[in-house]
Amino acid sequence: MSIKEQVGEENWKYLFNAMSAASSFVSIASGGGTESIKELFSASKFTQELSQKEGGSGYGELVDEVLESMKNMAMKDAKEMAIKYESKTVEELRNELKILISNAVSASTGLPGEDGFKRWLFEISRKVAETKTGGFLGIGAKSVVDEQEQAAMDELAVLLGL
Repeated sequence: MSIKEQVGEENWKYLFNAMSAASSFVSIASGGGTESIKELFSASKFTQELSQKEGGSGYGELVDEVLESMKNMAMKDAKEMAIKYESKTVEELRNELKILISNAVSASTGLPGEDGFKRWLFEISRKVAETKTGGFLGIGAKSVVDEQEQAAMDELAVLLGL
């Protein structure tokens, strides 16, 4: 029986969307739209590279199954799986993201690869925070984790129980 079958549709949706929630949580902590796009692209690239590794992601069975699910998913199905946010402000969005991450952590409890799943989410957020931003056309861009991003990562670590 797959992990997806074990947890059910609602919990699988939380697990599936946790990567984008963790990435977004750190990305919106500081910076504008262009920086957020670069940061979220870094998270996607990191995830794509993991999904193509021979022998699994290195984060365990749960992450491997989430990545495999993403890799084989049609765009239509991905849109149906995506959680729609209702926030009108950044603060409301941060709260929605925290709830989603907390729900994903709860859904992962007791599953094979639970700890690896949490480490994976934190590693993704770190990649987001370390994304080179600023400069002009990439020239002069720096990879600096600013205070707001560090605070978001600290908060995320607590949410993940790390």
